[in-house]
Amino acid sequence: MLAEIPTVVLSAFDRSTRMLPFVLYDSHMFPAGASAVANAVHQAGFARTRAVFQLWNPHFKTSRARLDGRPLEMLLVSSMQIHSRRAYEVIRNAWELGAERPLIIAGGPKAVYEPYQFFPEPGAPHPVAPDVVVTGESYVLLELLNVLAEYRGPRGAMRAAFERARYEGVLDKIPGLVYLAPGSSLHEPVLIDTGLQRLVQDLDEMPGEETSLDLLEPPHRGPGLSAQPLPASRVVRRTPIVSLLVTQGCKFNCSYCPIPAVNQKSWRFRSPEGLARTISAIHDRFNIKYFFGADDNFFNRRETAVELLTTMARSRARNRPFRERIRFATEATQFDTYRNRDLLPLARDAGVHALWFGIEDLTATLINKGQKPTQTIELFRLMREQKISPMAMIMFHEGQPYYTSGSLYGLYNQMKFLREAGAVTVQCTAHGPAVGTRERESTYSCGRVLAGLGGYTIPESMFDGNHVMVGGGEAAWKRQVKLIGGYLAFYNPMNFVRALKRDGSLLRRRRIGYQAVGMFATVWTAVKMAPYIVRLMTRKPRYHAGTPREATLKVCYPTAAFPRWPAADAKSATKNRGRRSVESRFSMNLQGYSLHPRDFTVRSRLGRITRPCGRHP
Repeated sequence: MLAEIPTVVLSAFDRSTRMLPFVLYDSHMFPAGASAVANAVHQAGFARTRAVFQLWNPHFKTSRARLDGRPLEMLLVSSMQIHSRRAYEVIRNAWELGAERPLIIAGGPKAVYEPYQFFPEPGAPHPVAPDVVVTGESYVLLELLNVLAEYRGPRGAMRAAFERARYEGVLDKIPGLVYLAPGSSLHEPVLIDTGLQRLVQDLDEMPGEETSLDLLEPPHRGPGLSAQPLPASRVVRRTPIVSLLVTQGCKFNCSYCPIPAVNQKSWRFRSPEGLARTISAIHDRFNIKYFFGADDNFFNRRETAVELLTTMARSRARNRPFRERIRFATEATQFDTYRNRDLLPLARDAGVHALWFGIEDLTATLINKGQKPTQTIELFRLMREQKISPMAMIMFHEGQPYYTSGSLYGLYNQMKFLREAGAVTVQCTAHGPAVGTRERESTYSCGRVLAGLGGYTIPESMFDGNHVMVGGGEAAWKRQVKLIGGYLAFYNPMNFVRALKRDGSLLRRRRIGYQAVGMFATVWTAVKMAPYIVRLMTRKPRYHAGTPREATLKVCYPTAAFPRWPAADAKSATKNRGRRSVESRFSMNLQGYSLHPRDFTVRSRLGRITRPCGRHP
């Protein structure tokens, strides 16, 4: 019975990343990715599932975890790139159980963009890795679990079922997986990549969000699991904000954004009735009123926005309209929101509380998404009249000065403009080469991306948008100080006093609150950033010569797999087939597979942190 299998879904979290803009939000919101996975697993029949958040449970160890007195049989680890170090540690700890370890499944944004990095370098001592990396959405995982349930039988073990399915080749037919090829080993790994995932068009087919709230592990500092999940009456205290999947996709194709690639340039959304039903159910059961729509661009398509807002405006929670019970926030572009500004009264009736705008640069020097200062002023005014908070997000990019006279180009000038225009809060990030973006390869090839400072190697946790990672004409430490100065231009005692002024604004209390929290968070961030600034000032920088490549992993595609890489790279596939045979090295039968078009050279992180520990079957 699947209901008997002890399962943990863990959201990895590196506490060194606790900085602006989420330093005080991060502990009040269970991550959406792990929540979706927990929902999917539980609804698939795995009743003994617990959702663990490493920020709440920093000392959790798989080797010490027990559910109903039984060790874990399945461990699912979800991680972003900046939290990947902690994900690797969890995987290594699971291997300490030796032959009794659970089936390990890795997923999350890190797995989507860099799946091969979960596997060790060839020849690494005591290598460990997940059994399989899921590079897609919940339905890829559900397809995998469906196959494993068939191979498990009524009383078998999940890891044994996975091994049988892997050796018989049935996993090759599930797009979105990466795993060790039969016949190879972690000492000399060869990977099978089943290719790009197939997206679910109708988001209503995705598991709902309400189930995972009954599966949360209570916050504690112990290494194991509590006897019971977090009681429903306490859920609102630990996670007063719930993330919802509402729409996916954006018409813009910005070079610094990974959204077009991961969504395969599609536009998807859930039904208005399904969304309203989910919000109402969560509010009724857990008394949660704050919801965040994990949207790429809520107003991307007017017809969708109208349908969603109209249904929400007509819906009720605890017999009261959403407007009185619900606080809904989401993301959109300023251009599309301004174009649909006539919908703002309807949005207010639907319970919309705040809109986050990726403005990036008011002068459109970095990117032009139709943003204009005059439209910003008018849009923010219309939003204030409807008591909807304007929340601005901008980027501090190479060559941008801190202050300019007579123009809005300077970082300080833009921060000052946004506050005066009515922005309740701001998020400012350093422009850098994010994984999954079109500009990543070109930025690295220029030799300007920091690899280390003296003997200090920059970890993945610092590629968070808070740290300046790209060298340029100005010293990096100066740009880092200016980035913090940008926050100080918005959050400071003078602006806090200005927020106290009774000017008749419907958002006065919110401005006061965000100023108070923002000042604390800015000081917190500056203190945590100080060691990095000192290193930038005192140590010689080392730069990547190109996109990081440290070890060669052989990667094979099943014949029917849809490659992850552009078709232009397929020309090199013929050359690769003439290289040294993988079959001769590993005595593998690779009939039906093709070598990866690039015979891909990838950076493998797990091999770098290996340490002798426990038993290794």
